[in-house]
Amino acid sequence: MGLTLLDGGDFSSSVRKVSFRDLLATGAPVAVGTLASALACSPDRVAGALDELDGAGRIRRDEAGRVVGSAGLNVVPDRHKIELDGREFWTWCAYDILGIFGATRSTGTAWSRSPATDATIELHFTAGHPVPTGAVLFRPSDSLAACCTNVYEEWCPNSNLFEEQAAAQTWSTRHGLAGRVLSLDEAAQLATAEWMPLMSGGD
Repeated sequence: MGLTLLDGGDFSSSVRKVSFRDLLATGAPVAVGTLASALACSPDRVAGALDELDGAGRIRRDEAGRVVGSAGLNVVPDRHKIELDGREFWTWCAYDILGIFGATRSTGTAWSRSPATDATIELHFTAGHPVPTGAVLFRPSDSLAACCTNVYEEWCPNSNLFEEQAAAQTWSTRHGLAGRVLSLDEAAQLATAEWMPLMSGGD
C-alpha cells in the first residue's frame, strides 16, 4: 500500500520503517526486542506503537507478536507473491509490488490474480522496472483509505492487477470504487516514489 496511506506519528513511522528494512534484510519475522534495540527505546513503547499500527492495518503480526509485514512487504504467505533477486516474499496489494520492486531496484517476478477473471498475472522486473505487458493496475483513491478503519482489510483488497484496461474499469465500476487505472509504467513511477523514503535517510 502507498506510504500516504500509512501516515502516523513520527515514532510509528519509524517503527514501520525499521520493520520494513529488517523484513527485507532477513526475510524473517521481527521481534519487539529487535525493534526496541534498533530504535533505542523500551520494548513497551514499541509494543504500543505496534498495537496501533496493527489495528489500523499498517503492519502485520504473527501469533507471537512478531512483525511479519510492514509497508506492504510480508515474509509469510499473503495475497500476492514476489521473488526479489531470488528471495521469496509476499505483498498486501498489487500496488505494493511495484513500489517494493522500484524502491529496492530488484530484478525478479511477481504473481497476482485478476479479480475479473481469476487468472494469474505474471510480471517480470529488471532493476526495479516492470517489463511492459498489456496488464494495468487499479489503484483506489486515497479518499477510500481516509474513511476506512483498517487499510489492510479495506483498501488493499481493491488494489489489483488486470489483464487490460477495460476489465479494470468494468470491475471498479461494478464495485463502486473510485480510483485510477494505471499502466505498469505509470504505476511503477508513482509507487517507487512512495516507497523510496523507506530505503534512505534516518529512522
